[in-house]
Amino acid sequence: MSKRGKVVGSKLPKRDVDAIFSRRALLLSYAGAGVLGLILFRLGQLQTTNLLSGEYSDAADDNRFDTRIIAPPRGVIYDRFGTVLAQTSKDYQVAVIQNDVEDLEGVVDRVRQILNLTPEWARRAVIRVRGGSRFEPQPLQEGLTWEEFNAVNVRLPELRGVVAQSVDVRAYPYDVVYAHPIGYVQKPTQRDIDRVLEDPEQGQSRAVYLRNPHVRVGKAGLEAEMEPVLHGEAGWRKVIVNARGVEQGEDERERREPVRGSGIVLTIDHDLQRIAMQNFGEQSGAAVVMDIWTGDLLAMASAPGFDPNLFVNGISQANFRALNENEKKPLFHKCVTGVYAPGSTFKMIVGIAAKQAGVDDDWSVSCSGYYPYGGRTFHCWRIGGHGRMNMHDAIKHSCDIYFYQAALRAGPERIAAVARQFGLGQHFDVNVPNIRNGLIPDPQWWRENRGEGWTGGLTLNYGIGQGAMGVTPLQLAVMSARLANNGYAVEPRLIRDAPGVRDPGRPPHMSGIEPEHLARVRDGMFGVCNEPGGTAVRAGALELVRHPETGAATPLTPDNRHWEPVQIAGKTGTAQVRALGANRGRHFSTIEWRFRDNALFCCFGPWHEPRYACAVVVEHGGAGSAVAGPIAKEIMKAALLRDPSRREPARLAALEPQTGRSA
Repeated sequence: MSKRGKVVGSKLPKRDVDAIFSRRALLLSYAGAGVLGLILFRLGQLQTTNLLSGEYSDAADDNRFDTRIIAPPRGVIYDRFGTVLAQTSKDYQVAVIQNDVEDLEGVVDRVRQILNLTPEWARRAVIRVRGGSRFEPQPLQEGLTWEEFNAVNVRLPELRGVVAQSVDVRAYPYDVVYAHPIGYVQKPTQRDIDRVLEDPEQGQSRAVYLRNPHVRVGKAGLEAEMEPVLHGEAGWRKVIVNARGVEQGEDERERREPVRGSGIVLTIDHDLQRIAMQNFGEQSGAAVVMDIWTGDLLAMASAPGFDPNLFVNGISQANFRALNENEKKPLFHKCVTGVYAPGSTFKMIVGIAAKQAGVDDDWSVSCSGYYPYGGRTFHCWRIGGHGRMNMHDAIKHSCDIYFYQAALRAGPERIAAVARQFGLGQHFDVNVPNIRNGLIPDPQWWRENRGEGWTGGLTLNYGIGQGAMGVTPLQLAVMSARLANNGYAVEPRLIRDAPGVRDPGRPPHMSGIEPEHLARVRDGMFGVCNEPGGTAVRAGALELVRHPETGAATPLTPDNRHWEPVQIAGKTGTAQVRALGANRGRHFSTIEWRFRDNALFCCFGPWHEPRYACAVVVEHGGAGSAVAGPIAKEIMKAALLRDPSRREPARLAALEPQTGRSA
């Protein structure tokens, strides 16, 4: 092939390669400059936005900081003279931080062995801990003794992730004595959390607060009803966390201390409350003592009680089952939730209604032990009868035959109206939950709820406080107080001094209640406790005398027997809880406990200058004179000796000079 015909190589000339490279480099430079420009533009935009709103700085801080809640101490609850009944105290606990533990089950089991707990406890503890935060201490066991706390402390080096800590918790120094009026606190339940989540304004933040393991809320008694006052304001602290949320330190500048809740001063006299609870012994029932002028509840005892401290850190299933299945219902506040037929304590109401209907003072009936009516025979409690009875004697001897006929004279509508005026079947808000109103039926109620007409037989049962009616011990105390104060509509109260509480002032007089009618039934009540044949003469034997100079009640001694005796007036009651049927004629002790009659007693004193009213109900105790009367005697004797209403009460502002708020 000729030289001219040789194939030319495929390499481009150098100048062409340089040109291509230059063009590409230029394009890449433009692209890089564009991307860089966009980045710089975005950075500038973000910086400007952040300068204006702080949005991104806040987001960065949220990733670097975490806010931890500090639960506030609850307000202190005092008795009327300043005795502390509920307070905040230190609780020793062992807790675990999940994030620091490799084998949670193993660590929990080791704690179980140290504290001598059950495998079931360990299983539940693991579930509970896993449901909480991984980076905050989750309590394993609370309420440790000092010895248990030390046993965990000395083994902490071998328990990675476990901490022994002391935290503030609610404490009740007198446990069973105030379990019902004060109640208790508990950890919030999921139901509590779900309920606050329904609030669109604060649901989320409140739910986060309730999930804090150290938060407690009121669940019964005053603790529940006065939660907004007692709870206080939560504090918070700002902690530094790493990318995994583990606390690395705290920003001391960003911290708000919690504010303790306001205290509350109750109307209750601690010593009188303690005496009331002690006198029930193993019996089941309730006692209420009330100032007849101010309405102050000086004692509000429900027996048997329970230890509210068991609920603070979570009650065990075994303990709760034992309380819940006890036939004497220790979890029920019987002063306000117990509804009982009033029995013969209702006879004063029937007597007043009969007087309003025009029954004369000298009207009397003959009691032969039974009364035939409508083809039936209605019996008196005393076989053989009482003979000729007027109102005074009928109350004194508790004659059923007299009050059968007095009820027919008065009529059920009038009796119901008088009963309601004296507080029976009425609602009294004394700042505790689950208050029941009881029932005072009348013919209209009977038609609407039973679908049948009222009969004369129902009226006869009405006359002796039996049948469909039901009242609470609190209502019986109110009735007794209104009888004693000559017809003033005093209302009970449990809180004497707290934010928003006002002095009720002197109660108004009830319309249509004549003083002479009240005088007749009060005279009969005096006979019950002080005259031969009265059904509660033993309960009236207080063995107290009146100091001639001070007027104070003083124990009877050989040296002061010539002083004027201190006396009370009262009324016994025995109410069936079930028709006698096969139990008629059986000895009381052979009848199953839950089918025995309830024993009741209501009274007021001192007779010469009434100041205190008392009502006692003993569930299935039998005769009111034999069971309820002696308990009321000891309670009233203590009340008259202590005379708490005439002593200067404590003021919240003096008990809490820095934080107390007096209404």
